[in-house]
Amino acid sequence: MESLGSFLKEKRKASGVSLEQVSAEIRIKLAYLEALEEERYELLPAPLYKKIFVKAYADYLGLNFEELTKRFFEKKAESETTEKGRAEPYPEIVQTEKKSNNHLLVWAGIILGLVIILIFVIKKGPDTFFHNKVSGPKVEEARMNLPSTAIDSVKSESESLGEKEVREVVSQPEEMTLRLEGTEKCWALVIGDGDTLFSGFINNGMKFEYKARNFFKLTLGRAWAVKGYLNGKRLKPFGPKGKGIFGREINKDNYQDFLETAEGER
Repeated sequence: MESLGSFLKEKRKASGVSLEQVSAEIRIKLAYLEALEEERYELLPAPLYKKIFVKAYADYLGLNFEELTKRFFEKKAESETTEKGRAEPYPEIVQTEKKSNNHLLVWAGIILGLVIILIFVIKKGPDTFFHNKVSGPKVEEARMNLPSTAIDSVKSESESLGEKEVREVVSQPEEMTLRLEGTEKCWALVIGDGDTLFSGFINNGMKFEYKARNFFKLTLGRAWAVKGYLNGKRLKPFGPKGKGIFGREINKDNYQDFLETAEGER
Protein backbone atom coordinates (compact mmCIF):
# COMPACT_ATOMS: atom_id res chain seq x y z
CA MET A 1 0.00 0.00 0.00
CA GLU A 2 1.29 3.49 -0.90
CA SER A 3 2.64 5.52 2.02
CA LEU A 4 2.06 9.18 2.83
CA GLY A 5 5.71 10.11 2.39
CA SER A 6 6.06 8.52 -1.04
CA PHE A 7 2.76 10.11 -2.13
CA LEU A 8 3.93 13.62 -1.18
CA LYS A 9 7.30 13.07 -2.85
CA GLU A 10 5.64 11.86 -6.04
CA LYS A 11 3.28 14.87 -6.18
CA ARG A 12 6.16 17.28 -5.52
CA LYS A 13 8.22 15.86 -8.36
CA ALA A 14 5.19 15.96 -10.65
CA SER A 15 4.86 19.68 -9.85
CA GLY A 16 8.49 20.23 -10.86
CA VAL A 17 9.66 21.81 -7.59
CA SER A 18 12.56 20.86 -5.40
CA LEU A 19 12.36 20.20 -1.70
CA GLU A 20 14.57 23.25 -1.15
CA GLN A 21 11.98 25.43 -2.92
CA VAL A 22 9.17 24.11 -0.75
CA SER A 23 11.23 24.72 2.40
CA ALA A 24 11.95 28.32 1.39
CA GLU A 25 8.28 29.06 0.60
CA ILE A 26 6.54 27.58 3.63
CA ARG A 27 9.44 28.22 6.05
CA ILE A 28 9.75 24.66 7.32
CA LYS A 29 13.26 23.27 7.76
CA LEU A 30 14.50 21.11 4.91
CA ALA A 31 15.40 18.34 7.37
CA TYR A 32 11.77 18.16 8.57
CA LEU A 33 10.42 17.94 5.00
CA GLU A 34 12.92 15.19 4.23
CA ALA A 35 11.73 13.37 7.38
CA LEU A 36 8.13 13.60 6.12
CA GLU A 37 8.97 12.16 2.71
CA GLU A 38 11.05 9.39 4.27
CA GLU A 39 8.45 8.85 7.04
CA ARG A 40 11.04 9.26 9.77
CA TYR A 41 8.64 11.03 12.10
CA GLU A 42 10.92 10.59 15.12
CA LEU A 43 13.09 13.40 13.64
CA LEU A 44 10.24 15.94 13.97
CA PRO A 45 10.34 18.27 17.02
CA ALA A 46 7.12 16.71 18.44
CA PRO A 47 4.31 14.36 17.25
CA LEU A 48 1.93 17.36 17.04
CA TYR A 49 3.96 18.84 14.19
CA LYS A 50 3.37 15.87 11.89
CA LYS A 51 -0.12 17.00 10.85
CA ILE A 52 0.85 20.70 10.90
CA PHE A 53 3.78 20.11 8.53
CA VAL A 54 1.77 17.75 6.32
CA LYS A 55 -1.01 20.33 6.03
CA ALA A 56 1.43 23.10 5.08
CA TYR A 57 3.10 20.81 2.54
CA ALA A 58 -0.25 19.66 1.10
CA ASP A 59 -1.56 23.24 0.77
CA TYR A 60 1.60 24.26 -1.06
CA LEU A 61 1.20 21.39 -3.54
CA GLY A 62 -2.51 22.13 -3.97
CA LEU A 63 -3.61 18.85 -2.35
CA ASN A 64 -6.76 18.34 -0.27
CA PHE A 65 -5.66 17.79 3.34
CA GLU A 66 -9.01 16.25 4.33
CA GLU A 67 -8.64 13.58 1.65
CA LEU A 68 -5.07 12.90 2.76
CA THR A 69 -6.30 12.47 6.35
CA LYS A 70 -8.94 9.92 5.31
CA ARG A 71 -6.57 8.12 2.98
CA PHE A 72 -3.56 7.77 5.26
CA PHE A 73 -4.25 8.75 8.90
CA GLU A 74 -7.72 7.20 9.37
CA LYS A 75 -6.94 3.97 7.47
CA LYS A 76 -3.82 3.48 9.58
CA ALA A 77 -5.84 3.96 12.79
CA GLU A 78 -8.46 1.41 11.59
CA SER A 79 -5.71 -1.09 10.77
CA GLU A 80 -4.13 -0.71 14.21
CA THR A 81 -7.54 -1.15 15.88
CA THR A 82 -8.19 -4.35 13.91
CA GLU A 83 -4.82 -5.82 14.84
CA LYS A 84 -5.39 -4.98 18.48
CA GLY A 85 -8.77 -6.69 18.39
CA ARG A 86 -7.23 -9.89 17.07
CA ALA A 87 -4.58 -9.95 19.76
CA GLU A 88 -7.09 -9.54 22.59
CA PRO A 89 -10.12 -11.82 22.02
CA TYR A 90 -13.41 -11.31 23.88
CA PRO A 91 -12.48 -8.09 25.70
CA GLU A 92 -16.12 -7.09 26.21
CA ILE A 93 -17.05 -10.34 27.99
CA VAL A 94 -14.15 -10.11 30.44
CA GLN A 95 -14.89 -6.46 31.19
CA THR A 96 -18.58 -7.18 31.80
CA GLU A 97 -17.77 -9.93 34.30
CA LYS A 98 -15.41 -7.65 36.22
CA LYS A 99 -17.97 -4.85 36.38
CA SER A 100 -20.66 -7.28 37.58
CA ASN A 101 -18.46 -8.52 40.44
CA ASN A 102 -17.56 -4.96 41.44
CA HIS A 103 -21.22 -3.97 41.59
CA LEU A 104 -22.06 -6.89 43.91
CA LEU A 105 -19.27 -5.92 46.33
CA VAL A 106 -20.39 -2.27 46.38
CA TRP A 107 -24.03 -3.15 47.11
CA ALA A 108 -23.03 -5.61 49.83
CA GLY A 109 -20.94 -2.90 51.52
CA ILE A 110 -23.79 -0.36 51.37
CA ILE A 111 -26.35 -2.80 52.86
CA LEU A 112 -23.96 -3.80 55.68
CA GLY A 113 -23.30 -0.14 56.53
CA LEU A 114 -27.04 0.65 56.70
CA VAL A 115 -27.66 -2.29 59.03
CA ILE A 116 -24.89 -1.16 61.41
CA ILE A 117 -26.23 2.42 61.50
CA LEU A 118 -29.78 1.20 62.16
CA ILE A 119 -28.67 -1.01 65.10
CA PHE A 120 -26.69 1.88 66.59
CA VAL A 121 -29.65 4.30 66.38
CA ILE A 122 -32.07 1.79 67.98
CA LYS A 123 -29.74 1.09 70.94
CA LYS A 124 -28.50 4.62 71.64
CA GLY A 125 -31.47 6.70 70.50
CA PRO A 126 -31.61 9.52 67.95
CA ASP A 127 -30.37 12.19 70.41
CA THR A 128 -27.14 10.31 71.10
CA PHE A 129 -26.54 9.69 67.40
CA PHE A 130 -26.63 13.45 66.70
CA HIS A 131 -24.71 14.44 69.87
CA ASN A 132 -22.29 16.65 67.92
CA LYS A 133 -25.00 19.15 66.99
CA VAL A 134 -24.20 22.56 68.53
CA SER A 135 -27.03 24.61 70.00
CA GLY A 136 -27.76 28.23 69.13
CA PRO A 137 -26.75 29.81 72.51
CA LYS A 138 -23.33 28.12 72.43
CA VAL A 139 -22.65 29.49 68.99
CA GLU A 140 -23.58 33.02 70.10
CA GLU A 141 -21.42 32.65 73.23
CA ALA A 142 -18.40 31.61 71.14
CA ARG A 143 -18.99 34.51 68.78
CA MET A 144 -19.16 37.02 71.66
CA ASN A 145 -15.85 35.73 73.12
CA LEU A 146 -14.03 36.25 69.79
CA PRO A 147 -11.97 39.47 69.84
CA SER A 148 -13.32 42.24 67.61
CA THR A 149 -9.90 42.68 65.97
CA ALA A 150 -9.99 39.06 64.79
CA ILE A 151 -13.48 39.53 63.34
CA ASP A 152 -12.39 42.67 61.47
CA SER A 153 -9.29 40.88 60.17
CA VAL A 154 -11.29 37.92 58.84
CA LYS A 155 -13.85 40.25 57.28
CA SER A 156 -11.17 42.38 55.60
CA GLU A 157 -9.37 39.31 54.21
CA SER A 158 -12.65 37.86 52.92
CA GLU A 159 -13.57 41.12 51.16
CA SER A 160 -10.12 41.42 49.56
CA LEU A 161 -10.33 37.84 48.26
CA GLY A 162 -13.78 38.55 46.86
CA GLU A 163 -12.51 41.64 45.04
CA LYS A 164 -9.59 39.66 43.64
CA GLU A 165 -11.91 36.97 42.26
CA VAL A 166 -14.12 39.63 40.66
CA ARG A 167 -11.11 41.26 39.02
CA GLU A 168 -9.94 37.92 37.62
CA VAL A 169 -13.35 37.15 36.16
CA VAL A 170 -13.68 40.61 34.62
CA SER A 171 -10.20 40.37 33.05
CA GLN A 172 -11.22 37.32 31.00
CA PRO A 173 -13.10 38.25 27.81
CA GLU A 174 -16.23 36.28 26.96
CA GLU A 175 -15.09 36.04 23.33
CA MET A 176 -11.77 36.74 21.64
CA THR A 177 -11.47 38.46 18.25
CA LEU A 178 -8.18 37.96 16.43
CA ARG A 179 -7.21 40.18 13.50
CA LEU A 180 -4.21 39.35 11.30
CA GLU A 181 -2.64 41.72 8.78
CA GLY A 182 -0.02 40.60 6.26
CA THR A 183 3.09 42.67 5.54
CA GLU A 184 4.79 40.01 3.39
CA LYS A 185 3.76 36.68 1.89
CA CYS A 186 3.41 34.13 4.69
CA TRP A 187 1.92 30.65 4.98
CA ALA A 188 -0.46 30.51 7.96
CA LEU A 189 -2.63 28.05 9.85
CA VAL A 190 -5.19 29.49 12.30
CA ILE A 191 -7.08 27.17 14.65
CA GLY A 192 -9.82 28.44 16.98
CA ASP A 193 -11.37 26.24 19.68
CA GLY A 194 -10.09 23.17 17.81
CA ASP A 195 -11.52 24.17 14.38
CA THR A 196 -9.38 25.20 11.41
CA LEU A 197 -10.35 28.82 10.64
CA PHE A 198 -7.75 29.54 7.95
CA SER A 199 -5.09 27.63 6.06
CA GLY A 200 -3.09 29.15 3.22
CA PHE A 201 -0.99 32.17 2.29
CA ILE A 202 -1.43 35.67 3.71
CA ASN A 203 -0.08 38.29 1.28
CA ASN A 204 0.96 41.88 1.88
CA GLY A 205 -2.06 44.07 2.66
CA MET A 206 -4.45 41.18 3.34
CA LYS A 207 -6.53 41.37 6.56
CA PHE A 208 -8.43 38.58 8.30
CA GLU A 209 -10.57 38.51 11.44
CA TYR A 210 -11.57 35.43 13.43
CA LYS A 211 -13.49 34.75 16.65
CA ALA A 212 -13.08 32.09 19.35
CA ARG A 213 -14.38 31.61 22.88
CA ASN A 214 -11.42 29.81 24.48
CA PHE A 215 -8.20 29.75 22.44
CA PHE A 216 -6.37 30.32 19.15
CA LYS A 217 -3.42 28.28 17.84
CA LEU A 218 -1.20 29.96 15.26
CA THR A 219 1.34 28.50 12.85
CA LEU A 220 3.18 31.09 10.73
CA GLY A 221 5.95 30.26 8.28
CA ARG A 222 7.25 33.84 8.47
CA ALA A 223 6.28 35.06 11.91
CA TRP A 224 7.60 38.58 11.34
CA ALA A 225 5.44 39.03 8.21
CA VAL A 226 2.12 39.17 10.09
CA LYS A 227 0.80 41.77 12.55
CA GLY A 228 -1.83 40.72 15.08
CA TYR A 229 -4.55 42.39 17.16
CA LEU A 230 -6.66 40.79 19.89
CA ASN A 231 -9.95 42.50 20.79
CA GLY A 232 -8.60 45.67 19.17
CA LYS A 233 -5.30 45.65 21.09
CA ARG A 234 -2.00 45.30 19.27
CA LEU A 235 -0.08 42.05 19.88
CA LYS A 236 3.67 41.82 20.25
CA PRO A 237 5.58 40.66 17.10
CA PHE A 238 5.10 36.92 16.64
CA GLY A 239 8.79 36.37 15.99
CA PRO A 240 12.04 37.86 14.66
CA LYS A 241 12.94 37.96 10.96
CA GLY A 242 13.86 34.54 9.64
CA LYS A 243 11.83 32.62 12.24
CA GLY A 244 8.47 30.84 12.19
CA ILE A 245 6.10 29.73 14.93
CA PHE A 246 4.25 26.42 15.18
CA GLY A 247 1.13 25.82 17.26
CA ARG A 248 1.52 28.90 19.46
CA GLU A 249 -1.55 29.13 21.72
CA ILE A 250 -3.26 32.34 22.81
CA ASN A 251 -6.02 31.70 25.33
CA LYS A 252 -8.09 33.52 27.97
CA ASP A 253 -5.52 32.87 30.67
CA ASN A 254 -2.34 33.94 28.87
CA TYR A 255 -3.53 36.49 26.27
CA GLN A 256 -2.23 39.47 28.28
CA ASP A 257 1.31 38.13 27.89
CA PHE A 258 1.03 38.71 24.13
CA LEU A 259 -0.28 42.29 24.30
CA GLU A 260 1.89 45.32 23.62
CA THR A 261 1.72 48.43 25.81
CA ALA A 262 -1.34 50.71 25.78
CA GLU A 263 0.28 52.66 22.94
CA GLY A 264 -0.30 49.69 20.67
CA GLU A 265 -4.10 49.83 21.08
CA ARG A 266 -6.21 50.77 18.08
